[in-house]
Amino acid sequence: MIRKIIRHTWNTLSGAFVLLLSIWMSGPGIAETDSPVYRWYYLALFLLWAIGFILQFKARTKGIGVFITVIPIVVYLLIL
Repeated sequence: MIRKIIRHTWNTLSGAFVLLLSIWMSGPGIAETDSPVYRWYYLALFLLWAIGFILQFKARTKGIGVFITVIPIVVYLLIL
């Protein structure tokens, strides 16, 4: 029960973190170039997080799903 609460809390906080930073970094005033291609790269990190989130629903892929959700967070923490 505690593990589920921790995992759901992790998913909520990390999802909000990745979504907000993806929107902020892909905005026209934040990106260092006007090229829309680079803006999509930041939104691709949210897509990667969403794929990891979906993988967490099956017991067989739960571990890889957690690992995939950590990747965008590490990238944003390194950028910050």
